[in-house]
Amino acid sequence: MNRLAASVSAAVVATGASLALLAPAAVGAAAPNTLEQVRAAHLGPNGPWFRLEDDPGNVNIPPGTEEVSPFADPVRFNGSLHLAAGPGQKSQAAHPFPQMIPLSTLASSELSYDIYVKSTVPPGAVDVGPNLQLPLLCQGVFTTLSFRPEDNTDAQGRPGVVPDIWQHFTSSASSPWRTSQTVATFPAQSDHPLSDYVAACDAPGDGVFGVSANVGRLGNVSDTLDTYLDNRTVNGTVYDFGVDGLATGLIALRDTSPGGDCRPGRVCRSAGADHDSAAGTVTFTDPADGPEYHAVGARLVFSGGRALDPRDLEVTANGKPVQLIAGPGRTLIGVVDPVPSVNLVPNGTFSTPITISSKRGKHATRERNGDSLILTAELLARGYAPLQRTGVVTAGTTLPR
Repeated sequence: MNRLAASVSAAVVATGASLALLAPAAVGAAAPNTLEQVRAAHLGPNGPWFRLEDDPGNVNIPPGTEEVSPFADPVRFNGSLHLAAGPGQKSQAAHPFPQMIPLSTLASSELSYDIYVKSTVPPGAVDVGPNLQLPLLCQGVFTTLSFRPEDNTDAQGRPGVVPDIWQHFTSSASSPWRTSQTVATFPAQSDHPLSDYVAACDAPGDGVFGVSANVGRLGNVSDTLDTYLDNRTVNGTVYDFGVDGLATGLIALRDTSPGGDCRPGRVCRSAGADHDSAAGTVTFTDPADGPEYHAVGARLVFSGGRALDPRDLEVTANGKPVQLIAGPGRTLIGVVDPVPSVNLVPNGTFSTPITISSKRGKHATRERNGDSLILTAELLARGYAPLQRTGVVTAGTTLPR
């Protein structure tokens, strides 16, 4: 039996109790995807996720980087799996199933994942990415089927690997999967849709041992590959690699109108003035065990009892005007996009100074003095696209109106 198959089988025996707690949906069950968190303690010799070097049979293969990283994914923004390989190295994270699963069962479920390939200096192998792999028996012969992002099109319609941005890949009926060994009528290193393998791999005892992610030895001996991946979805389970902490946000304002008071718990009010104004900061704080958010920004949302007009407010961030547009639910929305780009890292902060000014009665939506105006802010970061919403939202702060 192939070393990977042997290590997967041994891992099932060695970690039966842990795997039982983390078992995927029952074979053949049709159920919504369930979320399974994978943290740093779950990757290593005790499983339930195993690195390349955790198999003694791989002693002659130099491992690269295999770790749960704070590098924020594009869905929950809570970290990801980091796989990197230098010259001659290989990186892997494998999870054995508690029992073999028919390939037909997996092929009829969602098979997807997110990847991020870093451009490197000097340039590395940025045109390839981490593979989604299924180790299995087909007609009694061990092989590994690999979904290779460089051979497929992502959910945004981009062919192959696009460096420095998250991509979502889903296996479709026509997606090519590469077999590592000659099985049935398929030569080694040939590509076929899963349906072809399903039809051929039907001998008693055939089935899939588990799921793995792999960065293999690269074609050019001097190449490097630095990748992140997350949200692997197999057999009804979404594997969420991440850290425990999350960033938090706070808006701190002082009323710059005559007689104003914007201290926490107070309502900002102004007396005898034809305008209301405030100044302060929007700050996001990342704990020591938090994610690493890249190319961050902020989404400012103004809401009130009535529909707002973009002309109602003048807002600046970092000393520059913020363009406001009408949003859902009678809101106004502005986006802060720092230049140059800024990252929010564990134990760090991202703070944006802002000013807000409006004139009473200037537009029809502001005819009634005393209406409340509420500001909330959400952290933005690079995900599938620049400045994607992360779900890290401040509490609302009431301003004068």
